[in-house]
Amino acid sequence: MFRAKKLLFDSGLVFVLGLLASVFGYLIRMILSRQLSLEDFGLFYAVFVFVSFFVVFRDFGLSSSLMKLIPQFLVKKQYGRVKSSIKFVFIINIIITLLFVTIFILFSSFLAQNYFKNSAAKPLLIILSVYFVFYAFYLALRAIFVGFQKVKIYSLDLVFINLVVLIGLFIFSKFGVFSPALSYLVAVILGTIIGIILLFNTFDFFKYKSNMLKEHKVELFSYGLPLLLVWVGTIVIGHIDTLMLTYFRTLSEVGIYNIVLPTAMLLVTLGSSFGLVMIPLVSQMWTSKKFGELGQIIRETYQKAFVLIVPICLIFLIFADFILSILFGDLFVLGSGALKILTIGAILFSVGTINNGVLVAIGRPRIVTWIIISAAIINVILNLFLIPIYGIIGAAIATSVAYALIFILSSYYVSKFVKIKIPLNKWFLTFVSGIGFVVLAEILKKYFIMGLWIETFLVLILGGFFYVLLILLFRVIQIGELLVPFKNII
Repeated sequence: MFRAKKLLFDSGLVFVLGLLASVFGYLIRMILSRQLSLEDFGLFYAVFVFVSFFVVFRDFGLSSSLMKLIPQFLVKKQYGRVKSSIKFVFIINIIITLLFVTIFILFSSFLAQNYFKNSAAKPLLIILSVYFVFYAFYLALRAIFVGFQKVKIYSLDLVFINLVVLIGLFIFSKFGVFSPALSYLVAVILGTIIGIILLFNTFDFFKYKSNMLKEHKVELFSYGLPLLLVWVGTIVIGHIDTLMLTYFRTLSEVGIYNIVLPTAMLLVTLGSSFGLVMIPLVSQMWTSKKFGELGQIIRETYQKAFVLIVPICLIFLIFADFILSILFGDLFVLGSGALKILTIGAILFSVGTINNGVLVAIGRPRIVTWIIISAAIINVILNLFLIPIYGIIGAAIATSVAYALIFILSSYYVSKFVKIKIPLNKWFLTFVSGIGFVVLAEILKKYFIMGLWIETFLVLILGGFFYVLLILLFRVIQIGELLVPFKNII
């Protein structure tokens, strides 16, 4: 029971701080949408996504392997292996990132002319290449903190990065399209420096002697390489649509889509929070053979996560035009159709993220690899056919289909290996409750004739109350359970 409460508290903390970081990230996009023209907005994110796409190859998945192996080393008190593993991962990061940066800079002119089709892409690419180096180290540090179960450090770090970027946008505002690039560069440099300091405070590197043997390296790679394929598949699903939109369509469409997709991904924050926090905890419980307690925790996680995710997603479905118009301006309302499609996919992907975290933690990374790669292949094929014709709508359809496939396959394998029954009846009743929320919201919108903000507020309050009433009547969950992850925070 203590472990379950700790998981829920840590998940709630990651969710709240992740949501705060997402709010800052949203403010970044809101400011940029007003500081830059739509084409410049699209240009920055086209280059930013291009560079970010290659970050996944920085260490062959070794950073991800630390998330699982560090807890195991700590349980066995193999502190020398902790030290040597971290050092080895950093060395690999240095070699690979410098190689990529060299290629980016050498081919910057060619890419600016033939791919981005904008001369300003060259200096942007050079600035973001330097960002690439520090971002690789920053991501490695975050993975290490997850391994040490330092949830607060992990969560606050991203809040700090986005806050610095926000401040930087005002400091570098006179630099136009280069303003966000410079802001991200400064933020990730500061984040890396602070992360290194916190790492030395977390683990005494000078106290233990490194004992990295050949078999230890093999263990890191044997776990990391399958996860590399997972991250490649994940990055393909998340970025290939922007890369293809850049080539086949206009920078303006790239700009709109890079508002719509992150908006939908806000909805995955909760699932990602649960999935990430579960990796070290489930790994320890699986190693200790506490299968009964593990199954109970997973079932509770399913129920709570789904109940919280569904109404938030439905709000995005109902108020898509309103959200885009108020936050980013009327030009971005053109993306409302794509947002609605991605919202449906986000519900499924949230649960899929939890499932994949469980599969990774119980030592089934190859299964996750197969799931993600399969979804990525489907995503690429659909994007190739749909984007040239339908633009951002085609990209949204392709991505949502990929998310649905991840949900179906991951749910099947979790139920197979952990021997738990997927609560399909609970999920169905939650969806029914959500439909009731939508129906009531639509009825209220027709009969409420008042200011837009007042109308929206009343619809959300009354619709939300009706949703909670339905899930209680259907006995999906007890209302007190919804507050467990957050009560210690508040």
